[in-house]
Amino acid sequence: MKEGSVGRFVQGAALCLASLMLALVGGMIPVAGSFFSLLTPLPLILLSLRGGRVVALLGVCAVGIGVGGLLGLGHAWFFYIQFGLPAMVLAEAIRRQWAPEISVAVGSLAVVGGALVGLFILAWGAGGSILDFLTHRLDIAVRDAMELYAKMGVSPDEVGPLVGSGEEMRRLLLTTAPGLFMAAALLSTSANFYLAKKGSSPVAVSGGLTPVFTWSVPDWLVWVFIGSAALLLSGLPIAREIGFNGLLVMMTVYFLQGLAIATFWIRRLRLSPFVGFLGVALLFLQPLLLLLVTLVGLFDIWVVFRRHSLPKPPDA
Repeated sequence: MKEGSVGRFVQGAALCLASLMLALVGGMIPVAGSFFSLLTPLPLILLSLRGGRVVALLGVCAVGIGVGGLLGLGHAWFFYIQFGLPAMVLAEAIRRQWAPEISVAVGSLAVVGGALVGLFILAWGAGGSILDFLTHRLDIAVRDAMELYAKMGVSPDEVGPLVGSGEEMRRLLLTTAPGLFMAAALLSTSANFYLAKKGSSPVAVSGGLTPVFTWSVPDWLVWVFIGSAALLLSGLPIAREIGFNGLLVMMTVYFLQGLAIATFWIRRLRLSPFVGFLGVALLFLQPLLLLLVTLVGLFDIWVVFRRHSLPKPPDA
């Protein structure tokens, strides 16, 4: 075997191992692990861009077998549907140089569609509906949380109100589950898409230039935002639920637009990359900053922030 072939094999094996570790870390680390597991498709996308479709398909199969051997056959099918399929879709979108908005939309639809199929399979195996399965899983989560509070020394008098709030939280999560999941799909797909473009080889991306974060949605989507807000304020129970879920999705879309505007100005002002890293850290620490970025993305329809040019210095 030639040295180049050995290098490609080692690189492919490393990417498959990275995807396997990301798929497993969700169950090992309670909170942070769930965020890292959302990047499970990223190594597989890079494998497809660097090694080709056939190599990537073999890699997906190998990682799924590993997940199945360690966690069970059901988790393997979940991996194929939830992570393997979106990875192949996003890799093809990057290879065909689709627009970021279309690529993320198609990838998110693959995530949502795969999740629905996975939930159907799990619910069918449990002998109930998808709603019954979700309710059962939320009940387990609430029970585990109460047991954790008891181990932490919380008194029984305090656990009672927590149980009541847990029931309210369960109803809220069931109501907002569609919007929350679609918003999470958009965020995770966009993260995988842009990180994959940044880490792909010059051959996979035209020109060999380092891609930047770009995002621009059609102006007519603002009517979806306005319509969702109107439904939320209508006072009708079902309409309010639809409007709230719609607002969650649209706020995520405009958050990505606001983030692209911030990236544009960081590059235009030639600020240090540390500024961008600090900004991302602040987004996780300060919810008001999330709202501000979302509003910037929404008002870009009228202000068009990225068409503004910087004033030239007097001696220019």
